[in-house]
Amino acid sequence: MNLDQNIYSKESVKARMLQNATKVWGLKSPQSLDPFVKLLIDAFSTEVFKANNEIQTVNARILEKLAKLLTPSIYTHPIPAHAVAFTQPYDSTEVLLEHTEFFFRKQMTSTVKSESDKQLNIPFTPVGNVRINKIHTSVMFVGNTCYSIDDRFNKIPISRFNGRPEDYRKVTVGIDVSKYVSEYFPKYMSIFCSNPAFEHLDFVYKLLPYINVSSNGNPLFVREGLSYLSESAPDGYEQMFKEQSIRSKVIEDIKSIYRHKFIEITGLSSSLFSEPGQLPQNLDFLAGKEEIVKYLDNKRYLWLTFEFPPQFSAEILDNFSFVLNAFPIYNRGWKKTEYSLDIMGNNIPLVTDEGEHFLYVDEVQDGDGRKYTEIPFTPADDLKKGLYTVRKGGMERFTSRNAVDMIANVLELTRDEIAAFSLLNRDNVKGVLSEMSDKMKSMVQKVNNAKRNIRQELNYVIMEPVEKTDHTYASFWITHCTLANHMRPGTELSNQLKSQTVVLLTETLGGAEEQKGTDSIQAYKYALTTRDKIISLEDVKNYCRMILKDELREVRVRRGTMISNKPKEGFVRTVEVEIVPQNYSFYGRAYWENMANITRNQIIAKAIDGIEYLVKVTNEDVEFQDM
Repeated sequence: MNLDQNIYSKESVKARMLQNATKVWGLKSPQSLDPFVKLLIDAFSTEVFKANNEIQTVNARILEKLAKLLTPSIYTHPIPAHAVAFTQPYDSTEVLLEHTEFFFRKQMTSTVKSESDKQLNIPFTPVGNVRINKIHTSVMFVGNTCYSIDDRFNKIPISRFNGRPEDYRKVTVGIDVSKYVSEYFPKYMSIFCSNPAFEHLDFVYKLLPYINVSSNGNPLFVREGLSYLSESAPDGYEQMFKEQSIRSKVIEDIKSIYRHKFIEITGLSSSLFSEPGQLPQNLDFLAGKEEIVKYLDNKRYLWLTFEFPPQFSAEILDNFSFVLNAFPIYNRGWKKTEYSLDIMGNNIPLVTDEGEHFLYVDEVQDGDGRKYTEIPFTPADDLKKGLYTVRKGGMERFTSRNAVDMIANVLELTRDEIAAFSLLNRDNVKGVLSEMSDKMKSMVQKVNNAKRNIRQELNYVIMEPVEKTDHTYASFWITHCTLANHMRPGTELSNQLKSQTVVLLTETLGGAEEQKGTDSIQAYKYALTTRDKIISLEDVKNYCRMILKDELREVRVRRGTMISNKPKEGFVRTVEVEIVPQNYSFYGRAYWENMANITRNQIIAKAIDGIEYLVKVTNEDVEFQDM
């Protein structure tokens, strides 16, 4: 029921109380009331006004609490930052495991004079197990220029030549295989295609699966995406729960963001390797170029010739980079906690440090090495043995007070009521009271320290041990959310165990903290109305509002048609999404173009087939200021 808030203002309440008092006492005017009565009415009206404000605050908190409880956790959970990186193996071929951590040391400047600056180790791991080979792109022929490619994938012109007219849509890449000494060469190879100058064009990455690839005239097969080495999948209902878990959802979202920038070439073998210093067949006419021959001398190459569709101009092809051993990474770090199941019950707190946010549980074991499995949505009082579940902040009671607040309240009560002990025999109780007082002082200090150190709501593992056990071990993953954003391409991340480094190819982005307040209400609205499937135009709007939050000023969605960029396709139906941000110039054009691509890919992953989605970000800052 919507009530006019003006009737609860202090003046309105006071006026009504004065009128009622005048009627009850049979007076003609409120001015005839006794000044003391007016003073009382003024005080009562202030209290009613305060009570109304408290009711409105409670209503908002109840709504927020309900939205938090009813919204699937994937929509309100912290989101890790992500990017694409590459590395070089020590052996001819290696498998980079998904739990391999690479760190970047970030300096946190202190805003308090008495505190020194802090350094944070921000960890990243691959999104899956990937195979990397000791090969790299070394030379590239585009149009009428030959480029050498250094370790950081900078293109340096070596020589210019008169290109043939039939090669105007072709790019020839030389992959240096001189250091690959293994007898077996993989049948497939993934390549990360980067074109930051033209990635705002819709077809640049969409048409990559339609290029023709050959090696010295031998045709090869091309498909979109990056292959990950598969893990053993659980059976039955466990697999169903795993697919819907936060871990799987986060990884699948990141994979879908970068999938269109990778192509996989199959049909490779060591028989395609050239002799040392030999040019490919389609570039034999360059054998007289001394600079090129000198650069290729004593190196064996796997030559790949890419023939692009007609939409690609010479300028677009010249800005392409092709990177091997590249893979998506995301910000997560592994932590382990050991705990003793004693009087504190079967709860294991998962403690995070400053700047860290709990992501998900990795593994729970007891002292005998038995592993426990998670069954989501299990009531705590119906927990079977050998299982665990995760709870958040105050064990998810319907009160905002946590254990620290409860202990502080008990200490306060004990201090107030300590005089009651004087009724007992003074001599017998004096020593006990003195000891209690000392213990209380110590406990007060510990409570104050705990309040100062707890920076966010803790997560807990509730487990039911198979047998009586003293020690338990819980490992979990954390993320730094927004602290890991905006790390520039070329940044090195190092592994602490091995002297191995990965180098960023794209800027890290996407990190976001847990949604609260109005953001959680928006997430609940999206989850309730769409069930994570985008069908109507309103679903698109709700999704954009949930993703962009306060950065969004307006979103406009309309239907249309366009001529498809794909070969052998005519007109296709489209949904055009126009996003107007609050402050376009604050982040800049490159950021918003990248955000438009990411938003489009995520909408496509959740939308129905047969419709082309076009997302663009419009700068209306100047127009808005002129109005």
